[in-house]
Formats: sequence, C-alpha cells, structure tokens
Amino acid sequence: MTFTYQTSRLSVVEVFRGTRETDILVSITKLLTPKVVESLPQYFRNINSISDAECWLKKMLPESRLFVVRHTGNNMIIGFVFVFVESNTDAHVGYLLGEPYWGKGYATELLKGLIDFINNENKINLLIAGVATNNIVSSRLLNKLGFIKSDSENNEIVFYKYQLS
Repeated sequence: MTFTYQTSRLSVVEVFRGTRETDILVSITKLLTPKVVESLPQYFRNINSISDAECWLKKMLPESRLFVVRHTGNNMIIGFVFVFVESNTDAHVGYLLGEPYWGKGYATELLKGLIDFINNENKINLLIAGVATNNIVSSRLLNKLGFIKSDSENNEIVFYKYQLS
C-alpha cells in the first residue's frame, strides 16, 4: 500500500489487488455491521469471518478504487472509501465508517479530503454519490459539502453530484 491522502485526523490509503493484510480483513468483519450496511448492496452484508472478508475484498478491488481510512492518533481502521470511475470524467463515490465513529465529524473530514484528492488528480470532473432516501445524515453532509441533489426516478436512492474545478 502507498500513502494517498491525509487530513488532520485521518490517513486514507488505497488498497491494491493482492492485499491480504490481516488488520484490513479483521476491520472489514468489525466495521461492516448490520447497522452500517443496512442500505448498502447485499454483498456488504453478513461479513462475519476472515474468509468472508477476503471474498468481499476480492469483489471490491476489481470494481472500484478502495481506500482504507485510519485514525492518525491510533492507526486504527475506522472506515472505507470507494471510488468507481464510470466514464473518463465521472466517478461514483461512497464511504462507510464504523458505528463508534459516527457523529464525530470524521465523515465531513473524510469527504473534504477526498474531494481535494480527486480534484488534485485532475482526471475526474464530476463526483456522484448515491444515498438511501432514509439516510438523512449523509444527505445533509453532501449538501453541506456542495453536492447538488439530482433528479432520480429511484424511490430508494437519492443521487447527489459535485462538479470539480
């Protein structure tokens, strides 16, 4: 793994194919709790063993850029970020944080850093984030960061877009 970006409290590092670090696999089993993954796709659910975590990682790595989020104070993995490049200029982004890290400003810090990181790469013009309609906290966060709600025909997911400079 190589260093990717850092915020005041977080170190965000991209995971590459072939990565089998035990702390990442253990963190996958601990962080992907039913409450955290309730509005995520089915393959995020029921990750209860290292073997399950390996299968999840094998699925995630080919379909998106996966980043591990570590707290810089104790180097603990507290979440993950996903970036799926849909076209040459558009990318879908998603994130999850473990329940103990909710409501502490980490998501805001994480996404601000992600926006800056992607903007500095100068490859992507538009970020797209999908949020379950019942996830008011994430919707508010995206609005606060400048994402604009877009029209959607899906009653379960709201899409937000962020135009990069």
